[in-house]
Amino acid sequence: MVYFENFTVDKMKKKKNKYLAIFYSALAIYVVLSVVFFVWYLQLPYASPTINLVKTLHHVLTGVFTAGAFFYLMLPYKRVKNYYKVSVNLAKGIKETTTASFLRYDENLHEKDGVDFKALVFSEYNKYKKDFYERKVLVFYDKEFPKFEKGQNVTFITQGNVLISYEIL
Repeated sequence: MVYFENFTVDKMKKKKNKYLAIFYSALAIYVVLSVVFFVWYLQLPYASPTINLVKTLHHVLTGVFTAGAFFYLMLPYKRVKNYYKVSVNLAKGIKETTTASFLRYDENLHEKDGVDFKALVFSEYNKYKKDFYERKVLVFYDKEFPKFEKGQNVTFITQGNVLISYEIL
């Protein structure tokens, strides 16, 4: 069963571009208003009492834009950008196929490349050490876990230890 679809890459690219368009629109409005304030400032007489009002309005506008841009780019845009990067890596990266026995679900938050994940814990055999070890396979935090029962053998495909698809044996 496919857990990660390639159309997610296109969906995330559109979302990332939408967020950038919103930011650039706000930047354009800020630049236009700054030019308006600058022209207004240049039109005023030398010792006009309105000069301080123009400067204050522009400083407030600059502060609001800077704070808004900082929080906008640091919170929602950064998350979408990271999710897009991970999606591209999952679609284009080298895949690894493994068969292991399912042990348990791990609901704890795991962060990889700025994206939140939870984990599936498998018991996998290491042919070099000739022993079993626990392997955590990451799944997206906002998606549901695949339905596995303890002890089920599962063949899964991962890229960078993130689940792409699986088949219950």
